[in-house]
Amino acid sequence: MDLVVAPARWLSEPIARLLGFDGKTRQDRRAELIEYLTLPGDDIDDLGLRHMCRSTVWFVILGVGFVASMAVAIPVSLLAEELTDPAYFVSGLLTFFPFFMACLHGTKALIVHYLPERWWNPRNRLWRVAMLAQLPDLVVALALAYLVAASAIS
Repeated sequence: MDLVVAPARWLSEPIARLLGFDGKTRQDRRAELIEYLTLPGDDIDDLGLRHMCRSTVWFVILGVGFVASMAVAIPVSLLAEELTDPAYFVSGLLTFFPFFMACLHGTKALIVHYLPERWWNPRNRLWRVAMLAQLPDLVVALALAYLVAASAIS
């Protein structure tokens, strides 16, 4: 289950521009992006590159999601006042979830690149799970997004 690969295929052109990929064609840049997103993380540099690419993808998804949710939430709040709270709740979910995921993967990239290896062991099972498992990240992000969205409308 990889939530970031499918949107990365659709948004590969702006993401490739942000990351500065060298591919001559759109397909080359898309293939390079998908390769970096699915790196196994066996090497420390690969792990850092994987998280840096994933963070960039989540930030692009955040931008697209924010614009789309505001394009719906603002007219709904002006035209149908009884739907304002659900519209802003969904908008909060669609903006905070990718924001948290982008920051999380950015933090993981910083840990890989800048935290000395004596403080974290890339060969330790717990660190590998913390760096590569997506389900705990998704559960925490969804729970926090729900809390933030619920607190924003109350």
